[in-house]
Amino acid sequence: MRLTFAAPAAGSGALWLPSAPRVTRGQIRLPRPRRRREAAGRRASARHYVMCPPTHLPSRPPAGFPLGPADPALAHATVGADAPGVRVDPSAMEQWELLRETLLRLGHRVSLIPPRSGLPGMVFAAHAATVVDGRVLGARFRSSARQPEAPAYLRWFAERGYGTRLEPVFAHEGEIDLVPAGRFLLAAYGPHTEARAHLEAGSFLGLPVVPLELAGPRFARLGSAIAVLTDRAVAYHPAAFSVAARERLARLFPERIAVGEADALAGGLDAICDGRTVVLTDRAPGLAQQLARHGFHTVPLDMSRFAGFGIGVRSCVLELRDNR
Repeated sequence: MRLTFAAPAAGSGALWLPSAPRVTRGQIRLPRPRRRREAAGRRASARHYVMCPPTHLPSRPPAGFPLGPADPALAHATVGADAPGVRVDPSAMEQWELLRETLLRLGHRVSLIPPRSGLPGMVFAAHAATVVDGRVLGARFRSSARQPEAPAYLRWFAERGYGTRLEPVFAHEGEIDLVPAGRFLLAAYGPHTEARAHLEAGSFLGLPVVPLELAGPRFARLGSAIAVLTDRAVAYHPAAFSVAARERLARLFPERIAVGEADALAGGLDAICDGRTVVLTDRAPGLAQQLARHGFHTVPLDMSRFAGFGIGVRSCVLELRDNR
């Protein structure tokens, strides 16, 4: 089933909010700022993730394939993962498999979507959709090279009985740009995400939208600038956000771990957390130490074969918040 919504007025940037008393369009009522404090204990909860093997991932990004902030010099002039002369690196499969095994050992469920020839970006599952209460919001990539990935994921969900799906009108890159955080949806406003995507996402997923403007090109996706750890705690790189975005985060999260530029650019915030254990790249040792001081367990993994794409851990894992 495909759902469609009428587009809001061009350039309006309006937000959609579930009906609530005394809240007007374009506004969101956030909690008052609270004192920062570290939680005495952390509790993990079992999660359900979907992953796609990097079968067609080349050793370096193809031309036209958008990169993250780390190692942009790795771009080259090939046209796709299956082009002549492009070598698929088997060590990427080894690192991906270690990530999958780690999640299973932590007690989580992992479902697999088959890779497709010519679509190397399918391994970056978090870019393909956002799933809340079984509702699947697909992505809409601005990059023409990545646009076929989103329909492939929506078909996979359809085959597994997810009846409420949306192929969106406005550009965003799935859960890497629209991040569920408790009863809110953190929504990027930056190079890959249109402001009008907020209205569409909030309406479909039934969550109040918290817009967060990204302040610079080095952090083009929300997932590279912030990691939601619990409903009350985040790790984030403050300089990646506008002043207004930092103020909104202060109202939402009483516990905020400020992460330095080096760890953020290394993909450290491209991490996942089950409430207690954080799985992240081993290229951000400073962040791992910070998380440990805040009572989190950490599992650093070698993700070096994904670093040229600006990728850490989270981009390879899409969480299915389907209550099934």
